[in-house]
Amino acid sequence: MFCKDVKNWLLKHQETPPKGNSLRRLNTLAGLVAALTRAERASLKAIGKQMEDHTDLESRIKRAKRWLNNKWTDTESHFIPYIKPILRSLAKSGELILAVDGSTMGKACMCLMVSAIWRNRAIPICWVVRKAPKGHFPQQMHVELVRMVDMLLKSVIEDNYRTVLLGDGEFDGSDLQQACLDFGWDYVFKTAKDTFIADNPEMQHGGRIDEMLPQPGHNHLFLPGMYITKQAYGEVNVVYWHNRKYKNPLYLLTNLEHAPQVERLYRKRYFIETLFADLKSRGFNMEWTKIGKPLTIFNLLIVACLAYIQTILFEFDARISPFLGRFCRKDRVDDLSVFQLGLQGLLYYISHDLQISFQFSKNFPEFSGD
Repeated sequence: MFCKDVKNWLLKHQETPPKGNSLRRLNTLAGLVAALTRAERASLKAIGKQMEDHTDLESRIKRAKRWLNNKWTDTESHFIPYIKPILRSLAKSGELILAVDGSTMGKACMCLMVSAIWRNRAIPICWVVRKAPKGHFPQQMHVELVRMVDMLLKSVIEDNYRTVLLGDGEFDGSDLQQACLDFGWDYVFKTAKDTFIADNPEMQHGGRIDEMLPQPGHNHLFLPGMYITKQAYGEVNVVYWHNRKYKNPLYLLTNLEHAPQVERLYRKRYFIETLFADLKSRGFNMEWTKIGKPLTIFNLLIVACLAYIQTILFEFDARISPFLGRFCRKDRVDDLSVFQLGLQGLLYYISHDLQISFQFSKNFPEFSGD
């Protein structure tokens, strides 16, 4: 039954009813999303065991492999239709906050992802995967990814809104900062404490960023119109921020002009790390799959991200469910994350063959069709 619920949800957000091969691929996608949610493990064997058909296990595994390696499998057909209404709903607030980060996935692969921040959670939007056991992505890949996100946003959102991109020290390159300005985005990126800054393009009389300290009794320093690195990129606003409850200060680069706002926004970046934890060790265990082909990992992320989105959106239904006490302690419900509460609720509904309507009007009006 759960596979049917997922399929109905997918069909609801198709602009035109799929037919023929498109319908068969959508049916397989629904089966994979449902199976991954039940399995809580992204290995092909675990997914195959949970697929709702009566063929042999080997046949189910082969069916999953064919979908994951099919040339017709792409985000344009199998992911973007379901993220569009979420983006539209988020943009109605007048501000769309994005975070970019990378993480290991599968066997010796790395994923670079941009997500939208919502309710202390990150919702995946766009990603790339390359063969690499660890390390950072080149700056050009950062730029290419955010360019794809910019094109997506312009194609689906008509409202006037502000876009803010957040990133850690890997993303402080001047090319990415300039790309944000070209797109009309604001940005906040962490930088290293030894980043060289100066108030002039000749980089004279400058120094390391950690040498610029605020006055005694102040926890932040705002330096507008600075130039950074040997390339003298600028003008950039620099923020030094050291809250007493944190061991180390933050060194931030931005085009925004109010230090407390910069620090507040940057803290939201950590939610994408929570997203990766939910896709991996706290959720679907994407790090343990033995798949080492970047294209297959990319397509497996379509399945995992849809399963993740359904899980966090089901959290509202789980919280008000008459069966809440059956799958978690009511006195500790607020101790659970949005993802964990949604997942426990889904697994209970699935195991007891309860109908799941996926009506998310309290979260995203457009997403539910209300």
